[in-house]
Amino acid sequence: MDDKETIEMNIADTIMEKPVSFCIGRERFYLYPPTLGKIYLLSRLTNSLGVNKQILSSNPYLEAYRLASDKKELVCRILAYHSLKRKCDIQNEEKVSKRADLFQNSLNNEELAQLLVITLNHENVPEYIIHLGLDKEHAERKRVMAIKNNTGNLSFCGKSTYGTIIDWACQRYGWSMEYVVWGISYANLQMLMTDSITSIYLSPEERKKLGIVDNQEIINADDPKNRELILSLLKGGS
Repeated sequence: MDDKETIEMNIADTIMEKPVSFCIGRERFYLYPPTLGKIYLLSRLTNSLGVNKQILSSNPYLEAYRLASDKKELVCRILAYHSLKRKCDIQNEEKVSKRADLFQNSLNNEELAQLLVITLNHENVPEYIIHLGLDKEHAERKRVMAIKNNTGNLSFCGKSTYGTIIDWACQRYGWSMEYVVWGISYANLQMLMTDSITSIYLSPEERKKLGIVDNQEIINADDPKNRELILSLLKGGS
């Protein structure tokens, strides 16, 4: 399986919010994709781990094993939160502590490291964005909006998660704040925002400024930045 197929399968798992399962004896547990609420709840604990991001990037298991060995209690608590899905369970301190103690008493450092790697490398939204070409779409939208600055519209606020994520999702989909924060995975929430369809009206003058005629962009052959694009088009037509 190549990298493209792997990413596409990961995207499918993200859409389905597929959990990762593991067993302790005869009991089965699941690590659920974190929601926005869980991300905020876990942020302080994750920061306390003192993750070496450079080692995590090059050798995730090695860094996870170090953390499982040095900060086992904290790692087990983080895994306990990941293994609970409902808000009422996640905010139940007794249930969280009991689950963390079970993990600490039942799993060795190797097993904890394997599970921790999964939580530290959950859905890679930036990788999805590049794979789907959404980064190029956003760059083009930014280029278009650069000539729309004189439309007379003024925007205010949108300075926090309340305005940029929660209010946006509530208004667009009619969801409750409870669902946005605790119901849908944060990865799916990010992808919905990133890939939402945006239509921008351009006047004939604005199209001309952007080099677009009949929805087709004019490529400036004198621009060195377009050299590879032109060569690829010529090869495609030969």
